[in-house]
Amino acid sequence: MSDIYIEQTHNFDFATARTQAKQWLDDARKEFGFDATYQEGANQDVVTIKKSGVDGRAVLTADKVVFEANLGFIAKPFKGMISDGIQDGLIKYFS
Repeated sequence: MSDIYIEQTHNFDFATARTQAKQWLDDARKEFGFDATYQEGANQDVVTIKKSGVDGRAVLTADKVVFEANLGFIAKPFKGMISDGIQDGLIKYFS
């Protein structure tokens, strides 16, 4: 089970949702300084996120974004702050 699990629905068409996801990812990279890979698919896109103590994954589908992360020992005390930052970004770009 993941340390962080956040699900955000959206009402965009898939192409618009993909654009929003990429913008969210670019902004989050600048703010939090993590490495990420974005893989486009026919029915879903997958983003893999790596930063010291954090292994995350976001999946974009036609109707939602699901973010999951496992936190290492050093990152666990920051779980609330990490969750809040992810949630704020998802609300900003997908509401």
